[in-house]
Amino acid sequence: MLFLKRICKLLFKCSIIILVTLFLFEICYRYNVIDFYKIQSEGLNTKKELENNNVDLMVFGDSFSATSKAINYLDMLRESSNNFSIVNYSVPGFGIKQVNTFALKKIKKQKPKAILYQVYVGNDLIDVNHLWDLEKFSIARNLYWEASDHFLSLGYLNQRLSFLNVKKDFRLKGMVKNEFDANLYDIRTKRFLQYDASYLDNVLLLKGDFKKRYLSWLEHMQDFLDVIPKDVQVYLLWIPHAVQVNDYYYENMKTLGAIFGDQKIIQQNNYPFFYKAEKDLSSYKNVRHLNPLTFFQSKDTTNSRLYFANDPHINYDGNYALHAFLQNKIQ
Repeated sequence: MLFLKRICKLLFKCSIIILVTLFLFEICYRYNVIDFYKIQSEGLNTKKELENNNVDLMVFGDSFSATSKAINYLDMLRESSNNFSIVNYSVPGFGIKQVNTFALKKIKKQKPKAILYQVYVGNDLIDVNHLWDLEKFSIARNLYWEASDHFLSLGYLNQRLSFLNVKKDFRLKGMVKNEFDANLYDIRTKRFLQYDASYLDNVLLLKGDFKKRYLSWLEHMQDFLDVIPKDVQVYLLWIPHAVQVNDYYYENMKTLGAIFGDQKIIQQNNYPFFYKAEKDLSSYKNVRHLNPLTFFQSKDTTNSRLYFANDPHINYDGNYALHAFLQNKIQ
């Protein structure tokens, strides 16, 4: 009995230590006490770009903008735009909440003439508030998703540990295969569809609980825009989901179990998510919305797909098309 009491007391002390440590780490993360993403920044930029105190374009985005330099649309812009400096602060798995922890510090330091924030309609609303369901997912996954909505630092820790993920090889197999294969398709996408087969339709049309997610996203986006000087041009780049581009991706998603309502609405240029955000952010006169959906629809062909067949990200051709689209849009 005495031994059991000692064990309980030890566990209690350990729990307190863990909670206090997590709380302090969360404060450090939220207030950007140290540069948590220094490694990612150094991998996407040269030392000169990171030390430039009068940069032309500062970029915040997720994995669509943080790809390797071999296929990154931003590096293509760097090569094709002489004397135009770009600093890329994109991080895979990033969302607007994470950007708001350090954006102001970067903006004050490097005084950009323009800022590009890359939106991905496929999961930005989920990044604000994770999907979780006790019946469809493990208790551990549900606990992590729920906790990470409140403790942003948990998402950072999960990202840093992602190199241990044994599923990376599986994803690579899917990305190198040019033909659609439901068995090799991105696991995360299939997990979302497992939660709700209509989730993509709900995101693009802002239906169901995604209305609330949108309002939360909008609030965080306004916080981001409010810290940017009014004389700095801001571009919101809206990366469409592949399903919006044409029937090829649309039918592939249906094969995975996705359910859609009106195909025409989600594939039109002013689909509800984009249209509503453009309207709700219209008071910011320095903000310009860049929507490459129509451009992508014209460039994606049987012989030149812009997205991977088994992954929702854009491939080399997609990055090249995005770079071409932006060349005529960003001044």
